[in-house]
Amino acid sequence: MTIFEKELQTLKPYDPVQFTGKDKKTGLDFITTAGHGYLVVPRDGSHQAVTAFRICKYGFKGKHAVYLEEDCEYGEFVKSL
Repeated sequence: MTIFEKELQTLKPYDPVQFTGKDKKTGLDFITTAGHGYLVVPRDGSHQAVTAFRICKYGFKGKHAVYLEEDCEYGEFVKSL
């Protein structure tokens, strides 16, 4: 289990998480749960991290990454690239 999977599991303990793979549009990790998918944007101080933090309203903001929810935030993030 990756550090991002572990973190999302603590942020969303009621829903098992699993690494799905790399997102083709962004090259970032993608994690799924029973109900949603999340694009993992590492909180590394990059422009992508700042943008993800600003966009995130439905996903989760963790210590290691911002987890953008696939239905609403993912598309907005991809448009910003």
